[in-house]
Amino acid sequence: MINDRSLLTVAGREARPFRTRVTASFAAIGGLHLIGLGLLATSLLPGQPHVVTVSLAVLAYLRGLLHSFDFDHISMIDNSTRKFIAEGRRPASVGLAFSAGHSTVVILTGFALVLGIGVVQHALDGESRTAQVLGIIGLSVSGCYLLLVAISNLAAFLTALRLRRQLLRDPDLEVPPEALTPRGPAARIMTAPLRRVRHPHHIYGIGFLFSLGFDTSSQIGLLMLTGAAGLSGAAPLATLSLPFLFAAAMTLGDTSNGLMMLKMYETAANNPARKINFNLLITGISICSALLVGVIAISSILSDVAGLHFSPINAIASIDTGNAGFVLAAGFAVIGIVAALLWRRTRAAR
Repeated sequence: MINDRSLLTVAGREARPFRTRVTASFAAIGGLHLIGLGLLATSLLPGQPHVVTVSLAVLAYLRGLLHSFDFDHISMIDNSTRKFIAEGRRPASVGLAFSAGHSTVVILTGFALVLGIGVVQHALDGESRTAQVLGIIGLSVSGCYLLLVAISNLAAFLTALRLRRQLLRDPDLEVPPEALTPRGPAARIMTAPLRRVRHPHHIYGIGFLFSLGFDTSSQIGLLMLTGAAGLSGAAPLATLSLPFLFAAAMTLGDTSNGLMMLKMYETAANNPARKINFNLLITGISICSALLVGVIAISSILSDVAGLHFSPINAIASIDTGNAGFVLAAGFAVIGIVAALLWRRTRAAR
């Protein structure tokens, strides 16, 4: 029987200390690494064809790490974390849950490729009907969710903006941490569409649907590597090490990103009066990134699927966000470091 403090239940996870939940997240990531390395080790057994080499496994791992820096990953995790913070939660596993959903598709597809299931190989052909349908599902979910979460976080941004105006009029105003919680009819309307997304594990399904389109070069490249290894006569277990190592690296990157953003948002919320500008800056950047990715996704559907050939829509759909994830992650890191140095200097001057 599962007790009330079990990590297998929502109530149990929330009852555990934050550090315990973080440790459990990284334990799960460590498990993925062990599985991937264990499967890779089978290729070293006597009599096994050495098709899946260490260099090939490293390439799959690096592709997974690269995939975690995709613009939609960064934006999705950052905005979801901000949403939970605004609701008074302290999520430790937003990145893990999203990446687990994503990894499920990658690993299941890897199994199917190893088993030679034709429909999966057909789905990887970008011109096939299956690929087009999956692409529509993936783009629709990612576009709609990011637009909705941007609107939800806009309520928190407007609340912080009103608080900043009050502080400009009265610098000595006492501001409790709950002052940043969105309130009022407008806030309820803006947050209503995602009200049922209340816990990090709800992000798992969104991550699963996000990845159905096989629309990134990293993901396609990994699956092609897996298929090629299988066709070259590699042992099935050794071949399966590639999607597991890809998933391990992606999960490590996504989880680390989620925890970094959690730290930044919590820092901004702990002393809202002194850190209001920092709060507005990082929340505003997250909202803009979500709006950009969401609008690009919806524009791609209108342009490629609906055949709506309208110059502005086509221009938006063709925007390349290949390196935007790295820029966004680096930008947040720089902002956090600069803010920490400024706060330290301010404390030293007092």
